[in-house]
Amino acid sequence: MKYKVTGVNRDNGARMTLEFEAESKAAAERKASQGGMSVHRVEDVTDGHVAHAMGPRENRRRPGGGSPLLKLVVLVALLAAAYHFAWPIVRGMLRR
Repeated sequence: MKYKVTGVNRDNGARMTLEFEAESKAAAERKASQGGMSVHRVEDVTDGHVAHAMGPRENRRRPGGGSPLLKLVVLVALLAAAYHFAWPIVRGMLRR
């Protein structure tokens, strides 16, 4: 299979794109590393079109965002602040 390997030269930081004939994506990445490249991306170009063998990583955050424990801590802190500031006002109204 034919792979297109993209990365940067370790010596001078220049961008590099090399094409290798290799058995697997890992073999192509190994060849590029041995040639002095810091590999960023490996693409399978065997059939003439680019099939991403190593695509961008998905964002691991959920759309709802944040952990439930963090949300609970923030809620408790807000309730404590409201109690701290509102209770003296409520107590003063009850004494009348």
